[in-house]
Amino acid sequence: MKNSARRFVAALLAAALTAACGGTGGDDSGGEMTLRIAQSSTSVGYFTLYVAQQEGFFEDEGLDIGEPSVLGGDSKVAAALAGGAADIGGGVATTAFLLADGGRDPRIVANLLNSYYVDVIVGNQFSQPPPDATLEEKIQALAGARIGVPAPSGGGAALLQFLFNQVGLDMETDVTMVNLGGSSSGAVGALQTDRVNALVFFQPIGQQVEAQQLGSIYISPSRGDIPDMTDQPHAVAISTAEIVEDKPEEMAAFVRAIARAQELIHVDRARTAELFGTYQSSLDPNTVELLLPVLQREVPDTPVLTEEGYAKTLDFHRVAGLAENAPDFATMSGDDLAGRALDE
Repeated sequence: MKNSARRFVAALLAAALTAACGGTGGDDSGGEMTLRIAQSSTSVGYFTLYVAQQEGFFEDEGLDIGEPSVLGGDSKVAAALAGGAADIGGGVATTAFLLADGGRDPRIVANLLNSYYVDVIVGNQFSQPPPDATLEEKIQALAGARIGVPAPSGGGAALLQFLFNQVGLDMETDVTMVNLGGSSSGAVGALQTDRVNALVFFQPIGQQVEAQQLGSIYISPSRGDIPDMTDQPHAVAISTAEIVEDKPEEMAAFVRAIARAQELIHVDRARTAELFGTYQSSLDPNTVELLLPVLQREVPDTPVLTEEGYAKTLDFHRVAGLAENAPDFATMSGDDLAGRALDE
């Protein structure tokens, strides 16, 4: 996986160069505050962005974000940031660390989801160990599996590497990795047709699989299956030092809008359910209802990145071999950019 991560960084920088050459660059908005936002998918990790936009919280802050681009992968979000095609990227913390390893000086502007919301999901055809199996035994049982992931170097692959490092398995030799892209229907279909017999995918794929009785959630950090990963920031809003310095008022306005969205998710269940139903329109109402308490538990009370939370995600990525040149907390948080924005 370390070699895969290094190859990812090389590809990222090449993609960034292409993006920089073909990007639109800055815009002339006549003084209006604008930010270009790109996100990797429409997973639950970026629901807060959707809430802030639909409820007009960005507009209330005098900020125009237009229509966020959904790029279909964290590597594409990283390339957009590195190449100047986006001001803020909705991605996983893994993306920030790999940007740092590539010398791109990232900043985590806001914590969007305070839980590692990627699950290991197995199909009905997978031979599971007994119900009382330990975590280590469950990991060992994955040897020889065909495992689908959204991308070769993202949150799914990082979780798998972290788990395999616990028991001495090798991702390149002990399993067959299948890159399925970010499509929810594609992932569920691959499991249903036995193209893969396991998935490592973001929520709500596991809930969809269970609702259709195609398999089950096998290992879930957000469920507490991996104690060391509780309260770990995962979905985050990422920028770069250069962009943050160039757009300080825009970044502060963004943080304040996200804070209002997070508050709504916690206090207004009915409106949250309505918004999530439109955000994930392919989900049936029963699945949405099952997800709501999970979502409310995972969304942090504040977008501020804490030093304790950063330490947890940093430890995870170091074990996975994905944070060789990680910035310290003060640097990655932009000297508490989010906290200062909320104090204004």
